[in-house]
Amino acid sequence: MTKTLRKALFVATSLFLSSAACSSELPGKWILTVENPDHVVVTTLKVEFTDKQARSCMSGEWKVVKVVSVKTQDKAFFPSSDHLSYSIEDNQLTIGRNELCDAYLWLRGPLGDSSVKGDYYTFGLGSGSKLGYFDLSKTK
Repeated sequence: MTKTLRKALFVATSLFLSSAACSSELPGKWILTVENPDHVVVTTLKVEFTDKQARSCMSGEWKVVKVVSVKTQDKAFFPSSDHLSYSIEDNQLTIGRNELCDAYLWLRGPLGDSSVKGDYYTFGLGSGSKLGYFDLSKTK
């Protein structure tokens, strides 16, 4: 990734994060699966989206993601024990580790009626790369 592309990505991301949605848009409990690049599930979490404001190094308003339970094959693959937060803008959900500045891990995809699918990636000042995929489904 070129330096110019990294700067453009950072600026675009900062502009994207100007507002957040309330948890009323994502009520109840959800199952979040995080997959490696070969679409093999590595981590499964049960989560709840709260209205509580989260700490973040990123601009915009972020809300806390409460992790209810975790099952993982590799604790280093996805930061399920770190503080996670979320934001919704323009029908896009972003879930991420945002308290560790310049070492962001994000899940991002378009909102559906009862599910969200998208990409898992990392970025910071020096680099960025796709790590895999995710699937978020509302539990019944």
